Amino acid sequence: MSAWREALREMRLSLVAGVWVGAVVLAVLSVLWLQVPDSHVWQFVFSIVFACGLLALFFWFCCWVFRRMMNSAGREQWWLRWALLAGVIVTLWLLQMPIDRLVARSELYAGYWTSRLPHWLRGLRTYEHLLLFEDWAYFSLRLIVTGLLLPVAVLAGADVLRNSTRSILKAWSRWWYWVAILICGWISFAVSDRMMNWTPGHGLASETLSLVLRLGFVFTLDVVLVMFVLAVAAVGLRQDAAASIE
Repeated sequence: MSAWREALREMRLSLVAGVWVGAVVLAVLSVLWLQVPDSHVWQFVFSIVFACGLLALFFWFCCWVFRRMMNSAGREQWWLRWALLAGVIVTLWLLQMPIDRLVARSELYAGYWTSRLPHWLRGLRTYEHLLLFEDWAYFSLRLIVTGLLLPVAVLAGADVLRNSTRSILKAWSRWWYWVAILICGWISFAVSDRMMNWTPGHGLASETLSLVLRLGFVFTLDVVLVMFVLAVAAVGLRQDAAASIE
């Protein structure tokens, strides 16, 4: 796992801390934007301007992270990188739609397969077990779709478009890239579910403090896992770039 070790070395504390702070700022601004009323024309205009500024900040933040991961200076025009990232996001949204339909019908599918199973299997594979299996299967499909588009987003945001098609195909062919995505995604899925459903303490004050601490832990864990996956993707993309130069 030399690529994983190199990815861990790439995860500098300053970069991870910067991503953590940037994600918090974007989350807070998103919450504030949702609180903007729209009962008057000026409030509606302010909401639109706020949304455009928030979107621009998000694109700038993504490009900053990707350039740092790829050690790229980013010579292309900013609007080109942002347009490519927007295209990746729209494609991700479109590819997630069929999975959303499967999730919406998960209870129907679980009931159908429960009725179709032999009697001797129904005790082992109950309705709840099938629902749990579907949750993990659909989340894994989301991870695979994200893994397909992640190298495209990194190259577009970092402005490393030379031999991009070859680099993307190489990234898709590396087994350790997919293992990193699946393992990190599964850890995030399992830990987040357990932590957010765990309610220690009694009383409003203790439950509020517990919620804040659990949110902070889950958020920090997700940032670290995402940064590791990005570092693994960047290592693979840089390896292919170096091989093409040689």
